[in-house]
Amino acid sequence: MKVDDLPDVMGLEQECFSTPWSLEAFVDELERGFSHFLVARDDDGTLLGFVCFWALVDEAHILNIAVRADARRRGVGKALALETLRAAYRLGARTATLEVRERNEAALGLYGGLGFARVGLRRGYYEKPSDNAVIMWLYDIARLLEKSP
Repeated sequence: MKVDDLPDVMGLEQECFSTPWSLEAFVDELERGFSHFLVARDDDGTLLGFVCFWALVDEAHILNIAVRADARRRGVGKALALETLRAAYRLGARTATLEVRERNEAALGLYGGLGFARVGLRRGYYEKPSDNAVIMWLYDIARLLEKSP
């Protein structure tokens, strides 16, 4: 992702999240050496989704992943997650973690299908509406990537 992507990313962020990141938060992340972004666009350049992740030593932390409502259930989220894990692995990550709303069945299914395990719960982590965060870990990125095309 580049600064030029921010207007589209901010629009999708507003669409997908009840407590969206600010423009300043995205700019700050773009300036961090350990923070990385990927965007998915269709053939005409329309933003379909994006992801922000940190690669720290041997660990990836997926901070933010969003897919346009009309692009969901078409493999965009899975493709973004897999490409994130590939990129993180190239950067030295061997494990990955993330938090997801406890009521977000689609995301829980996606991450569970990729091999992320539920390992904990952060009560009241999310606002608007209030929800718990399920803490998930993928303990062996290489093993997942061996199985994925």
